[in-house]
Amino acid sequence: MRSLCHLSFDIDRQLEEAARAKQQLDADRWRAELRPCVMRLFTARTAKLSWSRALLKLVVAELFPDDLFTELVGNLDRVPRRQWPHVIAIAVALRHSWRRDGLTRIARGLRISLTTTPSRERSPQRRTRPSPHRFSDSPRRRQGSPLRFDPAKRGWRP
Repeated sequence: MRSLCHLSFDIDRQLEEAARAKQQLDADRWRAELRPCVMRLFTARTAKLSWSRALLKLVVAELFPDDLFTELVGNLDRVPRRQWPHVIAIAVALRHSWRRDGLTRIARGLRISLTTTPSRERSPQRRTRPSPHRFSDSPRRRQGSPLRFDPAKRGWRP
């Protein structure tokens, strides 16, 4: 009885090893022979692919966003197309934000400033009308009629 148990265990082990060896051969063949051909076909058929919600979801899923992504973005089915670059940037930033230097590198690559002005963050000032010096140093020409009418410049005769 004991030898029968050992024989059964040896057969199971050999079958598992054979299955693993076949899986490894299949994976090697896929990588070496089949994958390049299939990827060429995929590349040709996606040449005119445009942005779609399915593609957006696929890209976001590849970045493995955490729960903070849903908090920041909400439901991907409700995000308008014009905000898709924004959504992808958030997903990429979340992916690299586990360390400060990772987020800094992403922000720098996208030319997004992460610095804040503490005084503006704490108490935003609201102005009811623009300050007088705001427009005085403007490089653009003033538009509209001048405040003072100069008859000499206009060719006005009494």
